[in-house]
Amino acid sequence: MNNLSPDEPLQIGRYRVLSRLGRGGMGTVYLGASPDGQQVAIKVINPEYSQHERFRMRFRREADAAQRVRRFCTAAVIEAALDGDQLYVVTEYVAGPNLEEAVDSGGPLRGSSLDALAVGVATALTAIHGAGVVHRDLKPSNVLLSPVGPRVIDFGIARALDTLSGMTGTGEILGTPRYMAPEVLRGEPVSAACDVFSWGCLMAFAASGRAPFGGEALPAVLYQVLNTEPSLEGMEPALRGIVGHALAKDPRRRPTSQQLLDHLVGRSAAPEQAAHSVRASWQDPAPAREGGPWTAGGPAGSPGRTGPAGPGPNAPGPGGHVPAGAFHGPGTAAPAFAWSGQTVSDVPPTAPASRQGPGHTLLGTGPGDPGTGRPGSVTGRRKLAVGAVAAVLLVAGGALGVRMALSPGGPPENLALLYQDDFTQSGTGWSGGAYNPLVSSYGYAPQGYYAIDVSGQSAVKREQAPIPFVPAPPATPDPTASPTPVTPSRILLGTDILIRPGSVGVGEYGLFCRGEDDNKATRYEFLLDTTGNARIRKAVKDAGGELTKPVKVELPKGGTTRLSAECTGVDKGVQLTMWVGDEQVQTHLDTNTPLPNGLVGVIARVGENSGAVLRVAFDNFTLHGPATTGKP
Repeated sequence: MNNLSPDEPLQIGRYRVLSRLGRGGMGTVYLGASPDGQQVAIKVINPEYSQHERFRMRFRREADAAQRVRRFCTAAVIEAALDGDQLYVVTEYVAGPNLEEAVDSGGPLRGSSLDALAVGVATALTAIHGAGVVHRDLKPSNVLLSPVGPRVIDFGIARALDTLSGMTGTGEILGTPRYMAPEVLRGEPVSAACDVFSWGCLMAFAASGRAPFGGEALPAVLYQVLNTEPSLEGMEPALRGIVGHALAKDPRRRPTSQQLLDHLVGRSAAPEQAAHSVRASWQDPAPAREGGPWTAGGPAGSPGRTGPAGPGPNAPGPGGHVPAGAFHGPGTAAPAFAWSGQTVSDVPPTAPASRQGPGHTLLGTGPGDPGTGRPGSVTGRRKLAVGAVAAVLLVAGGALGVRMALSPGGPPENLALLYQDDFTQSGTGWSGGAYNPLVSSYGYAPQGYYAIDVSGQSAVKREQAPIPFVPAPPATPDPTASPTPVTPSRILLGTDILIRPGSVGVGEYGLFCRGEDDNKATRYEFLLDTTGNARIRKAVKDAGGELTKPVKVELPKGGTTRLSAECTGVDKGVQLTMWVGDEQVQTHLDTNTPLPNGLVGVIARVGENSGAVLRVAFDNFTLHGPATTGKP
């Protein structure tokens, strides 16, 4: 239907305009056709924005970033007009209502439709974040329910991680407050963890028809998001637990999009695999909502969707159990996956976790595992199926599932963030330039992490973090120079760590504190090794030894681990504590000639002259300490 007014364009670039799909705050969206007949969506930016050079710069960066996103459960960006008087973005056209329209007309989603939505949107976020992009405005109207599955659209406020700094005006809120993370509302830095929070809000809406935080006026909405617990009605316990993790107030306590995806499908999952499974689930319809127009295959009345159908081949059997072989292959079950963190509602509180990196970042126990308190317990036998996606989330009583087991005492939360680097941009003070494995063994990787490679010929690499502190004030200070603050005597270090492909044999990696800038190694080391051991080590002028015996820890295979380490000067020495995710794994009070304040950073090591090769990715490095610094 041609609903164009006389003053609207009939041609935009090489695309013929067919009709107007809608208008939003940033511009107008048209249905168009390419010269070869392919239908597309064309978002034309309003002239009042495009005439400003500052906006054009942001638009250009956002469009470039959006074109890097892989086509998994998203509406792919085909091209963008970045110059000229008329700015626009062309994406593939996705037929189907958005989630808000679907829930308003047909009621909340249930069963496999809700599960498939959870996996599909998590898959989309994994692809988006993998391109270094933050969506920033994930909400029900930006998720389309197509005949082949949910699609995330509209990167109108999406920002490449390397453009966050300096592009948003003071006090400006970009996004929809009811679906925005608390840290965004407080004006703190935006990260992929913000999208994970929005995912949780989205799932709460899909399950109940209401956003998880109430309030009508803007101040009431802001108060609810910042201070109250979410309402998670209409969800089965397994999904409610994961959504509760995603809605943790502290972004460091949330899972990443990749961690969400891995938990939902019960194994480490690539986006392309999950997207294929969601598509199979969506097209193998099972009743999604009793008495309503929705099936797992999409809207009733859409092509091939004339009404409710029987369960698909991988739907749960009697008692809610998933048939052997569903998704994981014949005769195999979904692996148990340790998840540490906090849930809401009827699940007891759990111990605090370190950042998940957050959201970029991780899996298993690691950054972003949310929570505070003691382990929760969930009873009963229950598996959650997503049609062909056998997403085994919760099973107790001998069955495999998510292990909600925590050791008490996550990293301290009462310290201020003093320094951070997500390695999106090079030249931030770490040594080495752009990392190229053919010519260098360390540096800034294009994928947005700091790489270190070691081998038997070059067995140790320690990299000092360029924190804005000095270990001690100069003996003869320059009265004309601005004083540099002194590293606090109490610090908490953290980083997300991934062992990259190409690693062979046994190696160890981690964080160090109280180091000396000397060829002879002096420092405290907090180390994990590739066999799953954790230990604290002390070295003085290259002579080192263990302060704690190695203990076994559970590390995700092929996933990211959040490692945290505290070095605190106390009356009797230096208190050293180590966490993997939210689990405290080692602690030691060094009273034997404790090391003075010093350098901090990351380290990787293999045996000298061994055949081992260790390739490590460090990401999201953080330094926390007392809010008032400067005195040792």
